Amino acid sequence: MTITGVSGTLTHTISVTLVVTAPAPSNFSLTASPDSQTVSPGDKTHYDVKIFRSEGFTKGVTLSVSGLPSGATASFRENPASGKSSRLRVNTDAAIPSGTYLLTIIGKSGTIIRTTSVSQVDWP
Repeated sequence: MTITGVSGTLTHTISVTLVVTAPAPSNFSLTASPDSQTVSPGDKTHYDVKIFRSEGFTKGVTLSVSGLPSGATASFRENPASGKSSRLRVNTDAAIPSGTYLLTIIGKSGTIIRTTSVSQVDWP
């Protein structure tokens, strides 16, 4: 754009650029702790899931988990999570196979999908 100043017979012109930027999109990220848990068949364990919200993000985050071994079930204390955290509870039955399992915790809100992973070691 051009700005022109006039005073009597004097004229001065200068060109300037106006840059309009969109605000940063609202977003969130996930972490979980502890990184690893050991559980005996038939027992349960917990992981604390933290939701870090940025740029005024206030929407609920729907949580799920993948990678559970056969004989394990999972639930979240708050789901969808509207605050800064939730707790993942993993229950195992007595016949769960021994092994180390990578559990992926998935958070979804609208089109935003974020993940974090923890491991679970099952010992007979």
